[in-house]
Order: sequence, then structure tokens, then C-alpha cells
Amino acid sequence: MLSKKLFVIFLTFCLIGYALCEEDKNAPKDMKGEECEKTAGTATSWLVVLMVIPSLLNVASVILLIFSMVLIRRLKSVVEAIASSTHWLTRTAIRVGLGPTAKKALIEYAKGKPEFKRLLG
Repeated sequence: MLSKKLFVIFLTFCLIGYALCEEDKNAPKDMKGEECEKTAGTATSWLVVLMVIPSLLNVASVILLIFSMVLIRRLKSVVEAIASSTHWLTRTAIRVGLGPTAKKALIEYAKGKPEFKRLLG
């Protein structure tokens, strides 16, 4: 895929150079080469700028996408751990069955843990 892109870039440079360096029949013979080189140089620099900047933005987007995927995978394991802990806290509250005092004790315990603070609000 990269070789195809490089081939297209090479052909683009060749075609632009050929189109810009076509001899003007009205220009004096001594000015034809200088004008062609000047125009080709300007077009080449603009072509490089117009190809490099979007490519860099695409690479940055891919890097951000990969970074986001890694963070989402890490978040999945954290969410599973919180859900499991919440499940065990619920089972403990049901088994204790002491009513409001057991519930208060579990809520106070959960407030002491940073991962449960978000669940309690």
C-alpha cells in the first residue's frame, strides 16, 4: 500500500514538472530554462506542503485512536472490578440482614474506598 502511494507521488511530481516546464513558444530562448526551474521549484514546495501536512494529521489521528482503544480496554477491567465488588457488598448486606444499621455500615465502608465513592455519589 505504501509503495502504491509512493508511486503515485512520484508520478504526480513528474506530471507537474512536465506540465510546468513545457516550453512557451513566445518566451525568449535564454529565459525558458530559468522560468521553468523557478515555476517547478515553487510548485514542488507547495506540493510537498499540501501532501505532508494532511499525512501528519492522519498519523496523529491514528495514534489518538490507538491510545483511546488502549484506555477503553483498561477501563473495561476497572468497571468489571467495581461491578464485582459492588456485587459482593450487596451479597454481604443481604446475608447480614440487620437492616438499616448494616446498610449504613456498608455505605460508610464504601465511602472510605476511592473506587466506591463514585458509585455513592
